[in-house]
Amino acid sequence: MLTLNLSRIFKARSIEQPYKFLVTHGFVPFIAHKYKNSKVTQIRVDHIEKLCIALNCTPNDLFEWFPDNLLDNRDDHPLHSIRKRDKKIDINKMLSKLSLQKLEEVEKLIANAN
Repeated sequence: MLTLNLSRIFKARSIEQPYKFLVTHGFVPFIAHKYKNSKVTQIRVDHIEKLCIALNCTPNDLFEWFPDNLLDNRDDHPLHSIRKRDKKIDINKMLSKLSLQKLEEVEKLIANAN
């Protein structure tokens, strides 16, 4: 099953009030509530574009795929590229454990990524 999963992006972008963020970016309250709570059965293409612009991401980042049955779970299926494995990464916790030298290396990597 293909699902809209914005909570992962909200967390990565440090968006603490997703509903307010969505309304601020032009979504009506009813739709903002549905998107925030992943209660979506269909989504308009222009909303996908609006979300990608607001969240600085691609459509693949918005969706998550869970195989419905064993036939869908082939390792070579292209949908595996958007299958998230619930990797719980707490970046602040990870960074707090790094040495100062490693933190400086991370800082350089981030500076060069822009």
